[in-house]
Amino acid sequence: MRLEFSHFGEGNARNVVILHGLLGSKRNWFGIGKSLSDLGFNVWLVDLRNHGESEWSDKHTYFDLAEDVKKFLEEHAIRRSFLIGHSMGGKTAMVLDKLYQGFISKLVVVDIAPVTYPPNFENYLKALSSLDLGRFNTRSEIDIKLSEYFEEVSFRSFLMQNLKLDSKKNFYWRVNLESLIANAVAISDFPVINGVSNTEALFLYGDLSEYGVTKHKDTIKESFPLSEFAPVAKTGHWVHVEQPIKFLEIVTKFLKSD
Repeated sequence: MRLEFSHFGEGNARNVVILHGLLGSKRNWFGIGKSLSDLGFNVWLVDLRNHGESEWSDKHTYFDLAEDVKKFLEEHAIRRSFLIGHSMGGKTAMVLDKLYQGFISKLVVVDIAPVTYPPNFENYLKALSSLDLGRFNTRSEIDIKLSEYFEEVSFRSFLMQNLKLDSKKNFYWRVNLESLIANAVAISDFPVINGVSNTEALFLYGDLSEYGVTKHKDTIKESFPLSEFAPVAKTGHWVHVEQPIKFLEIVTKFLKSD
């Protein structure tokens, strides 16, 4: 599985690998990635399978995603890196850490817990899939149509980052909606993996997020006993977008601590 990536920083610095969430991509993390590189880290932003510019597959379980990332790290000789994952990327990071103890140095999980959530996002995927993109001539026309499903402007803007034009100026989605819909249950789930993590972990979350990380602290501690928690006030699920300065402050302090 070929994973596309962007890279910021110097090769002799500590490596930080960032994994985006569902319907996201490495592009969503450019600002954070560049800021972390300015702070002395060697940053890798990765497009997970079925997203961004990476390859597509009918399979999309967390075991698949974790193996993809492990192979990516091995191919680029990225050893004992810091791993940051948001939402779906956070679950991927947790699975990788539990499967391969000692493979990463520190773990940052952004606004997600190692539990099964209701697959509410499946409605988003089906709404995008239902659009006949051939009927639209401009992005604004698509935005107006999407407003029938999604009232929040910022969320529509996030979704439309997956909208691209081909060589004939026809719109298409650069995310494998068919596979994501077929694997919606697997994406919502968190697989049972025996044993506990020995990795220092930071669970950073928005205090207004519907993912309720704070409610799952006991479950988190069972699998990740070396974890600590960092709520970010007045933020929802996209903590790094809503409060980027606070996000960087918390993450940098954790990564640089002994």
